Amino acid sequence: MKRTTFSLLVVDDDEDDRMIIDDAFLEIGYAGQVKKFMNGKMLFDYLEQIDPSFYPSLIVLDNTLPKMGAEDILTLLKESPAYQSIPVVVYTTSLSPSRQEKLLQKGVYACYQKGEVMEKVIELAKQLRELAESNSPKE
Repeated sequence: MKRTTFSLLVVDDDEDDRMIIDDAFLEIGYAGQVKKFMNGKMLFDYLEQIDPSFYPSLIVLDNTLPKMGAEDILTLLKESPAYQSIPVVVYTTSLSPSRQEKLLQKGVYACYQKGEVMEKVIELAKQLRELAESNSPKE
C-alpha cells in the first residue's frame, strides 16, 4: 500500500484561515501536497507516526496558536535531531518586528503576513509551494 506523502504541513487553529489557504493551494494545483492541523499536538502526533522518508519539505505555523504557540513548536522542532532540518515558516495576521526577529533567530526560515484578498493568498501559496519544492529530496 502506497502511503500519501505531504510536502507541506500547515498548523492553524482558525478554520476560516485553513479553508482560505486550502482554496489557494487548490487554485494552484497543489492541494494534494498539503496537510493541515489545528494545533501543535496534532502536528507532532502526525510526525511521530510517519516514517522519516515521509517528512514534509516545509512546515507552516500560525504565530498565535492555543497552548503550544509557534515559538514552542519551533523550539521542539529545532531541538529534535529528527525534525531540525525541516524548514519552518510563520504565517500570521500580525507580527511585530521584534517578534519576527526573535522567530528568525530561533530558526524560522521566513515570516509571511496573512493576505486579506485571495490574490495575495494565492501568491503566498505559490511562494510556499516553491519553497517546499526547493527543499524536497531529489529522486
